[in-house]
Formats: sequence, structure tokens, C-alpha cells
Amino acid sequence: MMKSHSKILSIIILAFFSLLAKAEEKQVFEFDDNKDGKIDNIFRYQSQRLVEHLNDRNYDGKFDYQMKVVGNLTTIESDNNFDLKFDRIEIIEKLEKESIYKLYRIENDKRLLVIEKRIQNIQHSEAINTCSYESFLKSINSLDDLISDFDPILLKLNNGFYEFTPGVQIHKSCLENFGDDNFETLMRNSLDKGMSCLSELGTNNKETGAKAEIANIINLLNIQLSGKVKPTSVICHQNDYSWQGTIANASVGNNKLKNLGVDGPYVSLNPKMKSGFLNSIKNGPPRDELEGIVFHELLHNLGYRHGHGIDVSYGCEVCCFSDKKSAKVAACNICLGGYDPKNEIDPNYLRDMATLSSETGLVSAELFIYKNISRIPVNQKNIDSIFLGLATRGAGVMQEFMKQMKDRGLKVSQDSGRIKKLVKEANNYRPVNNFIAEVNKAYATAIITAYVDKKAFSAKFKLSKKIKSQDLRDIADRNERDSDASAKLARGIEMIEELF
Repeated sequence: MMKSHSKILSIIILAFFSLLAKAEEKQVFEFDDNKDGKIDNIFRYQSQRLVEHLNDRNYDGKFDYQMKVVGNLTTIESDNNFDLKFDRIEIIEKLEKESIYKLYRIENDKRLLVIEKRIQNIQHSEAINTCSYESFLKSINSLDDLISDFDPILLKLNNGFYEFTPGVQIHKSCLENFGDDNFETLMRNSLDKGMSCLSELGTNNKETGAKAEIANIINLLNIQLSGKVKPTSVICHQNDYSWQGTIANASVGNNKLKNLGVDGPYVSLNPKMKSGFLNSIKNGPPRDELEGIVFHELLHNLGYRHGHGIDVSYGCEVCCFSDKKSAKVAACNICLGGYDPKNEIDPNYLRDMATLSSETGLVSAELFIYKNISRIPVNQKNIDSIFLGLATRGAGVMQEFMKQMKDRGLKVSQDSGRIKKLVKEANNYRPVNNFIAEVNKAYATAIITAYVDKKAFSAKFKLSKKIKSQDLRDIADRNERDSDASAKLARGIEMIEELF
């Protein structure tokens, strides 16, 4: 009997160590960022923690960046002039309450100490919710560790900036508005969530992702965060901008803010936003939404714009940061970017954009439709998609769109549950007054003239004779019964005035 118990105990112990060994098993992710058949990026994880990162940043077949973690010691070696010799070494020793950071410059094969400082460790306690990241590494810890390893690199720069992480510098105005720890946590979460979501999306769609836009996004982010290009400046003191409810804007290239001494690329946050009670944000959205907006703006600085090509800024923001399930599938399709490269206006992309907008209230679909309306083929799927995209302008515009399309022998087919729901809302719509009814009619006429007749300029001209966006803005400001409808229509007409 004793032998039997001993045997069972041995089996249990062996099973335990087997499970332990499996938990300690290393996971390796390799990426060919520029699709030349050579591996450029290698991430090695152990126990869900990044322990090694190798990166060939200039695609010469040699790794010019390597980061290794052994116990509490992180070593980062960089060859920043790509002469096949490391010229910068960073060593971070993580103790219980603080980290010791040392930066060395390599000259004539000798280490020269440039900086040595002690930095108090930042504790992370906020829950992170990303694109089902459980299936990628079951937790955010790995990439959180990666970026937190860079926390101590707080090199004071000129003009009130400091280096938050290679490729991103933060202005002191953001720390003043939100608090040091609060804003650093917000920025860290934005990068963590966005980067981990993109990695998961690419990993889970390897065949599509290899040919899709996401490979380019990841590559551009790797370059930006490698520190080898001009850093993105994050600022919170652009007081002379006409914000009008805008939360953030990006330089989208090398635009400059001369009066602030800021060159592009930059991300500027509305300076009226401040930290509030229990880490809430005054005059701004919830924190998790703001994290997504910051990542959205970072993507703009990689060259992605609304209405041009695939709108990954909106797509990746909703895919990686929104909890709205009805919009996620379309958003992640857009972020992945696996559309037909031979079809200039892929109907699947148009439908995903329209679904995303109708589910979230974003203007992404309208920006694309209005910018390209004369080139969008007139077919049933696109008619339905344009109807979906008009959801942000309200049921009155959709009602008029259906009526006028029917007069032309065309219709909305109601090929999805979402379209059926919107058709029902449009059929039940009653305008607040005759003025709004006339504007709805004029708006729909402009859309149909530009889309079906392919006369965008004529449509814009005729609409301007009946109503201008500023007229509607003035009505919206009066806070009267038709103010909400006027504000919605004003935003749409502004886009028509700019994009038709």
C-alpha cells in the first residue's frame, strides 16, 4: 500500500514538473518586415516575458540592435551608424524599489560612461484590455515589461522635453496637465496595447498579413521606436489651435509649430484636458479611449491619412482599443489591410469602412466616400455601403437617400441586419421642422449627384446655393430644438465643401 501511494506521489510530482517545464518553455516570434526573405525581427519570450529582442533596422542581414534580459539585468546594445560595431550600450539593473541605469558610448573599443542614474520603479496596476491578447501570450506582461524596461531612460532634452522611450519624447506640459505617473502610464498603455494588438493580428493572420498593410505598419512602428529616426514629440500646450471639441491632432509629416519650437513629427493633445477625480480626465474622453486616440495620431505620423489609401488610423484604433464588438470585425479587417491591391475601390474595404462608421459614429467612411465619390462604381454593394456611411448624418439624410435613389430606379437592398435596422429608423423618421427637412433633401441630392451622376463639383456648387456649413453652425450654437440636427448636418456639409 505504501509503494502504491509512493508511486502515485511520484507520478504527481513528475506531472507537476512537466507542467512547470512547459510554462517555462520559450516562445519565439520571427518577422520579415521588408519581405526580402530574411528575418529582420526576433522576439524571444520565456514565461510570458520578453528576454531577447534582435532587430536588423537597416535590412543588411546583420542585427544592429539587441536587447537581452538575464534576471534583473537588461542589456541593450545598438549600432546606430550601421558600421557593424555597437556604439551604444545601456545597462539597466532592476532592484526592488529602484533601477540603476547606465549609458555607455563606445569609442576605440572602450566603454565610456555617459550617464548613471537611479530611477524609482513605476508600478503598473491598471488592467489592460486588448484584442483578445489571451490567445497571443495570455497576458500583456511581456510587452509591458519591454517598454517598462525603457522607463529609466529619462534623458533631459532641450525645450522642456525628455525621452520617454526611443522614438518618443514628452513635453513637460503633459506632465503638468495629467501628472507624471498618470501621463506616463497613459502613454505606456497606448504603446503596449497598440503594439501587442498589431502583433497578435499579424500572427493570427500570417498568410494574409504577409501581403497586407499590417506588415508595413509594424515595420514603420519598429523603425520609429528603434530611436534611429527623429522622435515623435507629444505636447499638451498648443493653445492657439482651434480645438472646437477636437481631442488631438498630428503633424502628418514634418509640419512645424514654430511658436512652440516644435518640429514634426508631433502629437498634440487638447491643453484643456487635465487629470480629474480618481484619475478621470476633465474635458476629455475616458482614459482607455484617449489611449486609442494617441495611438491613432501616432499612426498619422507614419504617413497614414484619412481618405487616402487604407484608413488604418481609425481601423487600428477601434480594433485595438474599443470594446464595441459590433465594430471590431470590420475595424480589424481595416487594420490588417488585406484588400485587393488591383482594385482601387475594393467594395469589401468600402463595406468595412461603412460598417465601422455606422457602429461607432466615426466619420472615417464619409471621408473616404466623399474624397473618392466620383470613382466609386455604382453597384448594389456600394449603394448599400454608402447608405451605411450616411448613418452619422442621421435618419433624415438616409430617408432622403432612399427616396431619391428609388426615383432613379435604384434601391438599398437591406443585405445585412445593420442595414435593415437603419432602414427602419429612416422610414420612421420625422424632421423637427421644415428647414431641417429641406437640408436633409439637399444633402442627399448632393451625394447622389456626385455618386450616380459623377458630378461632384456641380453637386457641391448647388448645395452651397441652398445652405452652407457655417449657417448650420450658427443655428447649432443657439441651442434650439433643431440645434442637434443642424450640428450633424454642418459637419457633413463641411466635409462635402472640403472634399468634393
